[in-house]
Amino acid sequence: MRFLDDAGQFGLLVSPLPGHRMFRFQIIIGGALLGDREGCILGSVMAQLKDRPQLDDAKVDIGFDPSGLMDRFAVDEFLHDAAIISSVESLDGWTLYGFIHTGRFFLLAREIMPAGVGPVLVGSVVKADYDSIVDAARDYWLKSQ
Repeated sequence: MRFLDDAGQFGLLVSPLPGHRMFRFQIIIGGALLGDREGCILGSVMAQLKDRPQLDDAKVDIGFDPSGLMDRFAVDEFLHDAAIISSVESLDGWTLYGFIHTGRFFLLAREIMPAGVGPVLVGSVVKADYDSIVDAARDYWLKSQ
């Protein structure tokens, strides 16, 4: 099941798989599907998505350079710890930071590749739309267990 914003630029894919509490989980950002199709357990990532931090720090200003901001998250312990999204096996090959800033949810994603890292993908939706997407995906996940 896909849960998307109206433009199809941000969303979550959550599908039950055979096996106890196993789900396919991928993130849609900029219309691209991130993550693999392998099964995973979603408890931790669902909690992380529900509780994204509000970052009003000038370091995450909207006029940011995505690569520069990814680098800043990597070296600023407070920003890194607040915004990192981890704990889901299907996204092991990605570095993801998600946060609320100026009434919008921002997601920065970079694929980890054998020869370095890929380009930074950026997704952004109004916080109310983000909350609706996460709530719908979370409700579906809970009912499908």
